[in-house]
Amino acid sequence: MIITSLSTGNESLSNCYLLTDEKTGKCALVDPGGFLYEVKEAAEKESDNLEYILLTHGHFDHILGVPHIKELTGAQIAIGKGDSDCLSSRETNLMDTFGVNAELYPCRADILLEDGDEIRIGESTLKVMSCPGHSRGGVIFIDGESRSIFSGDTLFFSTVGRTDTFGGDDRMLFASLKRILELEGDYDIYPGHGPVTTLSHERVRNIYIRRMFR
Repeated sequence: MIITSLSTGNESLSNCYLLTDEKTGKCALVDPGGFLYEVKEAAEKESDNLEYILLTHGHFDHILGVPHIKELTGAQIAIGKGDSDCLSSRETNLMDTFGVNAELYPCRADILLEDGDEIRIGESTLKVMSCPGHSRGGVIFIDGESRSIFSGDTLFFSTVGRTDTFGGDDRMLFASLKRILELEGDYDIYPGHGPVTTLSHERVRNIYIRRMFR
């Protein structure tokens, strides 16, 4: 799997990733929080190969580019079942909470993700792990071949997702992080914000995780 980081062009500086299967050229976009600059360019360039729009959760800074990409490419929208209403609700996607003035173009999910699901991109496979806590229906995507995790806002470099907004839950986040930490071996972590990190780094250096599990 080829992983390309893209700028979303939104004020939240959220991360978007283009995942491309090396053998077939088929691809997916993870968390397109805007439709500007590199995200728009990638969607236009890969319009014939883009199969999925994969969402780690439904907060506005990860979904605002979705309807435009859907219209352009016809790619299937996949989101955790518990966050599906975020695609059409300013309340649950936190636009109202943070006073976001951008227009929301409501859309519907094609695939409601559940724990253990698999997404096939060409000849590559992503495994879905349910990780609520930051939101009700948060998920992460795991690529076992490249040893990569797309963690959304569940796990960041040296910190973890917040739980003080709609749908947040401390206990659920704790349980989700525990499942991630119990994965065998090391992984590269591609978070929803901030720099790429590794699971081995977070196991040892993440102060929030150390406090949770001490």
